[in-house]
Amino acid sequence: MPGKTKPAFMSSPSTKRHVLATVVAAMLPSAQALAQCAPSPAAVNLSSGSCTDPALTVRESAGAAPVVQVSGTGIYSGTSVSLTGTGTGLGVQATGQGRVMLDGTPLSGSTITTQGASGHGMFADGGGQITGSYTTVYTSGASANGVGAIGAGSGVTLSDSAVNTSGDGSYGAYAANGGTLSLTRTDITTTGAGASAAFADAGGSITLNNLSTYSYGDNAPGAVASGAGSNLSLLGTYVNIYGNGSAGLFATGGGSITISGGAIATGDYYGGTVIANSPGMLARGPGSSIVVSNGATSATYGANSPGVWADAGGKIDFSGYGIFTYQPNSPGAQATGASTITLTNTIVRTSGPSSAGLLVSDGSTVLATGTEITTGYRVRGSSPPVLQFPDAQIGLEAHGVNVVGNGSQLQAQNNNVTTNGDGAVGIWTQQGGTASVTGGTITTHGADTASAGGADAVRASDSGSLIGLTGTRVSTTNINAIGLHAAAGGTITATDITVNTQGQSALGVQAQDAGSAITLNRAAITTAGDAANGIQASNAGRVQVTDSSVATTGSAAHGIAAINGGTLSATGTAIAVSGNGSAAIYLSGSAPSAVSVTGGSLSATGGAVVRAEGGTGSVTLSGVNTIVTAAVNGRQLLALATEDTTGTPSNLTLNILDMPTVSGDIVVDPSTLTYRVANSRWAGDLVLSGPGNTANASFTASQWTGNLLADAGNTANVALQSSLWTGLARNATNVTIDGSSVWNVTGNSNAIGAVNNAGLIQFLALPGSYSTLTVGSYTGSTGSRIGFNTYLGTDNSPTNLLVVNGGQASGTTALLVNNAGGPGAQTTADGIRLVQVTGGGASTTNAFTLGQRVAAGAYEYQLFRGGSTGADDWFLRSHLTVASSSPSAPATEIPLYRPEVALYMPVPALARQMGLATLGTLHERVGEEENLRGIPESRTYANGSWARVFGTHVSNRWAGTVDAKATGNQAGLQVGFDLLRRTTDSGHRDHAGVYAAYTDYSASSVSGFALGTQDLEVGKLSMHGPSVGAYWTHFGPSGWYTDAVFQTSWYDINARSNYGAEISPHATGYAASLETGYPIHFGDESDWQWEPQAQIIWQSLSVNHTQDAYSSVDWNAGNAVTGRLGMRLQRTGRDARGTLWQPYAVVNLWHAFSGSDQATFGTNAPIASRFGETALEIGGGVTARVNANTSFYGQASYRFSLDDSRSRQSAAQGIIGVRLNW
Repeated sequence: MPGKTKPAFMSSPSTKRHVLATVVAAMLPSAQALAQCAPSPAAVNLSSGSCTDPALTVRESAGAAPVVQVSGTGIYSGTSVSLTGTGTGLGVQATGQGRVMLDGTPLSGSTITTQGASGHGMFADGGGQITGSYTTVYTSGASANGVGAIGAGSGVTLSDSAVNTSGDGSYGAYAANGGTLSLTRTDITTTGAGASAAFADAGGSITLNNLSTYSYGDNAPGAVASGAGSNLSLLGTYVNIYGNGSAGLFATGGGSITISGGAIATGDYYGGTVIANSPGMLARGPGSSIVVSNGATSATYGANSPGVWADAGGKIDFSGYGIFTYQPNSPGAQATGASTITLTNTIVRTSGPSSAGLLVSDGSTVLATGTEITTGYRVRGSSPPVLQFPDAQIGLEAHGVNVVGNGSQLQAQNNNVTTNGDGAVGIWTQQGGTASVTGGTITTHGADTASAGGADAVRASDSGSLIGLTGTRVSTTNINAIGLHAAAGGTITATDITVNTQGQSALGVQAQDAGSAITLNRAAITTAGDAANGIQASNAGRVQVTDSSVATTGSAAHGIAAINGGTLSATGTAIAVSGNGSAAIYLSGSAPSAVSVTGGSLSATGGAVVRAEGGTGSVTLSGVNTIVTAAVNGRQLLALATEDTTGTPSNLTLNILDMPTVSGDIVVDPSTLTYRVANSRWAGDLVLSGPGNTANASFTASQWTGNLLADAGNTANVALQSSLWTGLARNATNVTIDGSSVWNVTGNSNAIGAVNNAGLIQFLALPGSYSTLTVGSYTGSTGSRIGFNTYLGTDNSPTNLLVVNGGQASGTTALLVNNAGGPGAQTTADGIRLVQVTGGGASTTNAFTLGQRVAAGAYEYQLFRGGSTGADDWFLRSHLTVASSSPSAPATEIPLYRPEVALYMPVPALARQMGLATLGTLHERVGEEENLRGIPESRTYANGSWARVFGTHVSNRWAGTVDAKATGNQAGLQVGFDLLRRTTDSGHRDHAGVYAAYTDYSASSVSGFALGTQDLEVGKLSMHGPSVGAYWTHFGPSGWYTDAVFQTSWYDINARSNYGAEISPHATGYAASLETGYPIHFGDESDWQWEPQAQIIWQSLSVNHTQDAYSSVDWNAGNAVTGRLGMRLQRTGRDARGTLWQPYAVVNLWHAFSGSDQATFGTNAPIASRFGETALEIGGGVTARVNANTSFYGQASYRFSLDDSRSRQSAAQGIIGVRLNW
């Protein structure tokens, strides 16, 4: 039968033959060999010698003998002869050393025809040799090979010829046991069952060069190398198979086949039937091998017909043009039974359903480099159609690479894998198979199927199955087509890859179930379909991602998703989703799932960043650099815990760790949330929407700025540990605050359960309003505090309020009250309520104390339990109520002035007192100046100076609102300079000068009426400052004098309360004094004198405005007038050394005319302190003029009040001075 040309690849070589012009005479052995053979048509049998048949000789053999048999040294040659065996004999046999040479011409070739069983056309054995050209061999008997060579040294060489066999088991060319065949441009056609075109057996060797073979019988491989040492070489040869179960090339039992160029084609739509089970190339058994090079191809057109197949330890090395299969169940390259296939820079294309590009199983290995692998390949335009099945089945479940079984492996580098059929996976490892893929691309285009699922790009299923990807680009384009898919215990590792999916529900990455694991490093994952999650771990599957990126754009296409027990961790990974309802992190399913994200970034612009939908498990965010939230229903959603479509709520644990900034609201609706924040700052609301939710939020070393907003019917607990919460609570349940935590309450709040406080609850100031915290019960631990903002004024002034509704207030809590601009005022009734107990609740007697002073204006506020409206309420009051001893008399209300009122009130009086001490009297200031009379004046101007020190220990009490008392010490230094001293001729003298002084006063104990207590010690007071003055003194001739002084003083004041307040104002004082005295001398030498004196002093003082911690302070100091009447008794005498002594005694009656100093604290009414008294002073002193220019003087005195008023003073004073004149 003629061969049938195959589409695209199977064209036969040209039928043109080279014309042999002459037969070379040198090939003839001798002249004797040219003798004529036996007469035709008789058979020829030579054992020696030679014979030649001329052209057109015809010979026949009807028996068992060959038509031509040459043995020994015989040689037979024939040109264009016709040899026919009609019996059972061979056509031509060369045995022993026999040689047969058959030649023909293109127009008249030789023919060999046999008809009997085992009647081979050409047969060389025992070292025989046959050569031929332009020879056609026909055999029709069973097991009648066309050309054969058996035994070492035996061989047949044919060129430009043809071999045809039609019997079953009749090979076109057969070589065994060292026999060799070489066929060039010699087509071979076999039609019998089991009749291979070429069969190298048991060490035989066959070379097929530039020819075509055609095998039509079933189980008739095109070219076979069987047995160790068997070798078959094809050069530019085309092998065509038309029978079932017939491989194009078959290496078995250790045989080897090489093919360079040419093509192999098996199967066809032949005779109305699709041929099947005919692989293009098959290497079976250990040591069996096929090597393909130089653009050779393998194509199969029948079902169940792999393009190349290595089985049972066989090996195939394919670096030809390509491998093509067109029918169902026909892999491009199949390795089974611990075999090996190597593909290099080639093409693998399959079209049929279930026809994998590469199928590796049973511990086999496929090595692929630079190869294009395509399944679901469509062939168009052929007639009849090549693909004999519906279009919908093209590439159906035809995986690009399928590696099955333990020990099976794929090693791939820089390959491009494409599948086009539904359910066709790009690379799939199963049952322990492994694949290592470097570079290249993996692309699928098909939809899903019921049996195979989606057309995943990469899938590893079953325990032990492993796929490793490095630098590979992965993409899918249809529904449910997953980029990387680990299932049933499979494992995938991927580094430096990209994954892109574009179909609905086409996940980027999925670890599907228990034992399944995927590890990604530096991967870029993108999906573009609805419900196409970027990365998903489900049903106890695990995914680990490092330094990667995940981006999705479809609706409900989540970035990373843990489903029903999945575990997923991402480190240094950027996750961004933009579709409506898409979350960066997603949980669902009843089995606990876990997601951890460390570093990297999260962005969700169409939904919550974290979404649990009927999900149970945990999400941990640690050190995430950036989180971008979207506005959903008016809220920037960080997290949403909600129910799924069946109404199953979520149970989510959300952990925020080591995040300096994270913002966005968390909504629970309806679900359970455990929320833990550590070492982080979160800004957002925690919202429980609708009833039936539970949220337990704990904060450790963190800050939360936001509100807890729970609808009625929920459980919402908050625990703070070394943390700060700034926000309000609506329908909280329990709030726990440890000793190093703070809750800043920003609005009306309530906790229907218990508030356990060991730290600080601080009401923040609100413009124009005061918030209330309502709790079911309240317990304050040691060190607990509550900070209130209170307008400190009269009764019922506005304030923050703690309400205990129905429960008990217990423990001990310090209340810290901040004055919210109140002026301070005296309360007269219950006062200002801070704590209200309602609903049958109670408070223990020591539940609350004041944790710091509460004062405003002139008043101190204290905390009291109980009032007219509630025995368990707690109030601030600035008064004490003292019950009357008479039942009919009303109680007495005693104001609570703050201690600083009594401390600050004496400031003007003490400043004036310092001014008086500096001013003094004439003799206190300069000593006795009458003794200067008669001293010669060297000059009128600048002729004297003086200096003195003075000190006073003084006790004062000033009648007034607070009856201030001060005991202190006063000291001063004063230096004066006489600018003028002159004496008139009539005896009048004038002294005029200026002075400067520095005075210091310190009272270590100031007391008064404060905190409802008389004579309460309130603080310390000190004053110091300089003074300057000018004086003029006129002495009459008899010694009478008039002294006028004007003085200005400046005071630096410091008043420090024993209760923590302090002021440091400044004051300025002015004083003017006019004094006169008239001496009356008596005694024998007139050395005694009485000197009545009178003095009037005016003082004015101003004190600067100042402010302490509780109010402003202003003084309105009254002008003071002080008068003195005195008597001085003095004696003048001189001792032996000439010193002039003038001792004296003095009695003064002082009267301070009544006046009032007022101090205003804030905007309160001024508080007055009265001054004015009559005092007696008794003292004595001495002036000693030691020479004409120098005098020393001193005085000591004691002064005490004479009246019984509440304003009193006692003082002991001492003065020492020196005067110099020149």
